[in-house]
Amino acid sequence: MSPEQTACEEIIADLKAFERRLTEVIACLQPATYRWRILLLVVSICVATGAGQWIMDPMTRNVPLTHSLSNHPFFIVSTILLGIIFLMGVHKRVIAASIITSRTREVLCDFNMSCDDTGKLILKPRPMNVT
Repeated sequence: MSPEQTACEEIIADLKAFERRLTEVIACLQPATYRWRILLLVVSICVATGAGQWIMDPMTRNVPLTHSLSNHPFFIVSTILLGIIFLMGVHKRVIAASIITSRTREVLCDFNMSCDDTGKLILKPRPMNVT
């Protein structure tokens, strides 16, 4: 084998290894991403439901704010829980796979490549040199 063929095969092997690792990382993130999305959705629904109950309560207009809120502990607890999960960074964990793929696309652009949402590499055609 010529040295050029050996170098080309090594590059192809490296690209395949990179692609396997990228797809593995993205695939490992998917289950956690779905769990965080479900948690965020459930807590958001709880906050919306509690807010609806609090707003529709006829006593809300007649009593002070603190007393009105103390009459609706479900709303208070769910709002505090929503604040805690946002402070923990759930909004970043929900889109973790998208962040990784977008940053990978930025880096691969320099090498005239890209990747899809699952991490598979996409080779772009060579640009034509116009002089």
